[in-house]
Amino acid sequence: MTSKWKIYTLHELYTISSGLSKKREEFGFGYPFLTFKEVFHNPIVPNELPELANTTDKERERCSIKRGDVFLTRTSEKLDELGLSSVALKDYPNATFNGFTKRLRPNGKCVELLIPEYVAFYLRSAEFRNQVTSFASMTTRASLNNEMISKLTIKVPPLTIQKQIADTMINLLLKEETNKNAVHLLEQIAQTLFKYWFIDFEFPNEDGLPYKSNGGKMVESELGEIPERWKVGELQELANKLYAGGTPSRKKEEYWLNGNIPWLKTKEIKNKYIINAEESITKQGLEGSSAKWIPPHSVVVAMYGATAGQLGYLAKEMTSNQACCAIVSDIPNFIYSYLRLNQERLRDLATGSAQQNLSKDVISKFKIICPLKDILITYETIVTELSEQIIELTNENNSLEQLRDTLLPELLSGEIEIPEESVVG
Repeated sequence: MTSKWKIYTLHELYTISSGLSKKREEFGFGYPFLTFKEVFHNPIVPNELPELANTTDKERERCSIKRGDVFLTRTSEKLDELGLSSVALKDYPNATFNGFTKRLRPNGKCVELLIPEYVAFYLRSAEFRNQVTSFASMTTRASLNNEMISKLTIKVPPLTIQKQIADTMINLLLKEETNKNAVHLLEQIAQTLFKYWFIDFEFPNEDGLPYKSNGGKMVESELGEIPERWKVGELQELANKLYAGGTPSRKKEEYWLNGNIPWLKTKEIKNKYIINAEESITKQGLEGSSAKWIPPHSVVVAMYGATAGQLGYLAKEMTSNQACCAIVSDIPNFIYSYLRLNQERLRDLATGSAQQNLSKDVISKFKIICPLKDILITYETIVTELSEQIIELTNENNSLEQLRDTLLPELLSGEIEIPEESVVG
């Protein structure tokens, strides 16, 4: 750290306040409300707050949100999820914030010394996060109190350097947001096409016209009306194979140490495209367990516990634990979209007293509509192009996130010179 950089405690720069605890029936109407979830997931408070709460004039005055305010999650089930921050970059008229977060309002000294944009990224840095975990107490839940928060410190470089760091990070973040918006649009296009073809049954007929609205014949089935010559079958009829993975022994270091084979766990299956896995195993681990390679463009279903029925679409080849069911098929986009639309029906098949579980056999026999082959092939060709774009953009965002994580510590060290031009064009 250079000589011009200073260290301050949060107590020296901010006033700490608690948020609102309201009854469930007080939500869904009223005034804008910053939730725990929004603080948890966003280093910068979202431009619009979608949640509403029925608040009084006094509550809105006491728990207001203004530019420069910092919000910290004060409790969590996991230590590494505690004290995650979100910084307001504008005033939010009439808005209030959640009681499971703390608000740090900048004092006069803070306003002179710190740029909120810089604070947003510093408080998400490994440097600050390490402080949080070392100060936090862990009982049944991790928690932060006012005294702990007051002792946390922030590194304060000159304002010109703060602005350079903030601009660099925001450029990267904006590129990520642009990509996320594009991914969301592509997913909406795919979902809309699926609904139009396989729910409304307006796929192109032999003349290229929408089937049902142009007199296409419909017949009754156990899943409702379907086009003539279609049928209801089992998922396994549309799959090349279904199988579960396995877990290499944790007692054997050679199965895990320096592994480079992605190994997926059910908690990572969250109804989205899966680009990578948190853990990796070695070749010995793969060969010494029931783990198996799952090819790219496969669908995975979580089978056990709270995550049972969650879906994922694999962007690349990887392995998984035994609680994941892999569905390998020539029409993965159709299967993925169909299962997402019928997710509750799939979850309803889970059994067990202690926890609800699915099995590979139950999934393989799941009832599904079976369109004509030429319609499936046409649909899959169209949507595969969308999927490839989604995967490309998601991969780019992973790279941008890694760049932010790598670049921020170097910028905060004060030992590298930040170029004047934007990092992202």
